[in-house]
Amino acid sequence: MYTDNHNHTKHFSSDAKMSAKELIDACKALGMNGVAVTEHYEGDYPHDIGESQIFDIPSFFEESKTWIEYAGDLPLYRGIELGYQKHLCAFYDDMIAKYPFDSVIMSNHLYKGKDPYFFRDGYEEPMIDVYTRYIEEMADMVEGCNNFDIVGHYDYINRYAPYENPQIKYAQCPESFDRFLSAIIAKDKCLEINTRSVDKMRKKGLSDALPDPEILKRYYELGGRNISLGSDSHTSDTLCVHFKEVSEYLSTFGFTENSYYVARKRHGEPLV
Repeated sequence: MYTDNHNHTKHFSSDAKMSAKELIDACKALGMNGVAVTEHYEGDYPHDIGESQIFDIPSFFEESKTWIEYAGDLPLYRGIELGYQKHLCAFYDDMIAKYPFDSVIMSNHLYKGKDPYFFRDGYEEPMIDVYTRYIEEMADMVEGCNNFDIVGHYDYINRYAPYENPQIKYAQCPESFDRFLSAIIAKDKCLEINTRSVDKMRKKGLSDALPDPEILKRYYELGGRNISLGSDSHTSDTLCVHFKEVSEYLSTFGFTENSYYVARKRHGEPLV
């Protein structure tokens, strides 16, 4: 019984495959507490991939009325996932203020201006250099932008890394992680635990696919309590993937709630 806070549909996210109906049907079959639809919005996306990486927000709110009606007793929250670039912070802050989103995820899908999903030449550099720079950019993001709720997948950079053991760890760049985690806490934002990242590490055959315990320990030590579970689903078969295992794991560090947002207000449900 969880709320999944990070999902995409084919209606407004170009890389998603599931319809809203498929998402809702799967959520009901799983007995979920609720689900957030957080469509991609990548302003000034640096690559021409033949598909728009932004969507018409008024159309999203209009069309999603029918999704909420179809969902019935299943709470369906309307969100957005913003793609960070430094020059877009003020634009995003103003844009988000104009619409009644339930939740706003701020994510960084770029490394040195390129998305490693498509362009992996950045990984030719040493792993520690790549990860340190990425976490520094995540800190820049949290410090520079304001109108968001959840910090998306801090471990996006390790998803497509070709290194022998690609898991990102606190010990690789502790000062950068401290800056990043402290910024989240100072702004009362929420750290996402993205189980799509866990799933990708599992599929690489890693035995330590769960988030690095030292990252979670340090976040808690610094005062962080807000955790958000998101499967980052683009297809209906991955909704809530690994949620039970990850929730039990998080509880061992002292975390007690999965945060979800309604009209930009944080709510909590028990992790275990």
